[in-house]
Amino acid sequence: MAGEGAIPPVKGPALQNRLADAFDVTVRPTAGEAPLVETLANDLRAVVTTPQELPVDQQPPMVSDRLPALLDAMPVSPLAEVLRPLARDLDWYQIFDSSHTDPSLAGGLMAGQVIGGRGKLHSKDLYLGLFLLAPHVTYPLHQHAALEIYHVLSGEIYIRHGREKLSMHVTAGEHSVTPPHQVHELRTGTEACLIAYVWTGDLTGENWWWEPQEDGSWDRVCWQRQPDSSWKVTRREPLSESEVLRAGDG
Repeated sequence: MAGEGAIPPVKGPALQNRLADAFDVTVRPTAGEAPLVETLANDLRAVVTTPQELPVDQQPPMVSDRLPALLDAMPVSPLAEVLRPLARDLDWYQIFDSSHTDPSLAGGLMAGQVIGGRGKLHSKDLYLGLFLLAPHVTYPLHQHAALEIYHVLSGEIYIRHGREKLSMHVTAGEHSVTPPHQVHELRTGTEACLIAYVWTGDLTGENWWWEPQEDGSWDRVCWQRQPDSSWKVTRREPLSESEVLRAGDG
């Protein structure tokens, strides 16, 4: 039983409102990013969510090993302070099936949802959660239909938009906005990284990875979102010129 001085957990609409308020004052977009960030903020405040209680199994070893130090190192911000007490109590899971990709990559990418199918607040229309990346991990070039923001809470990451562009160095307290269908890549350095993410818009469960072929051409491989929010490979196709243009890579 909680002690007399214990603070009850924030749930339901109160939690959603706190997340929206914290997002508004924490994320400071550039002029070019402002319309996209406004969409993210408005959707976060307006999306219909339902509180749910999920069984939380033992955390994956990578999460239990890395998360405490990342939380301790997290700079103070309104968004960080809302997410900090939630982080250890999320239903953390491995995102990608290791049978279809390098096991070290699959085991180095973990997620825990606050809003979503596996979140404390259930929604099929917007996802908000935490993304934990191990050191020396590259989440390869990929694209999806959703509008996405990554806000680094602890550590640092390198984010590249397009095959030929230079990577952006994003440190704790900074963010990166990725428009729908924009191809992008994430890479960590010598330290683990903890990111808050929001996905909104077209949440069609397809995440396309771009893969170079030996003959110089490129394929894209579809990872399909599963009912448990993880992803599995379902099909492959040649990368077309029209898709290159749509992905902001032409």
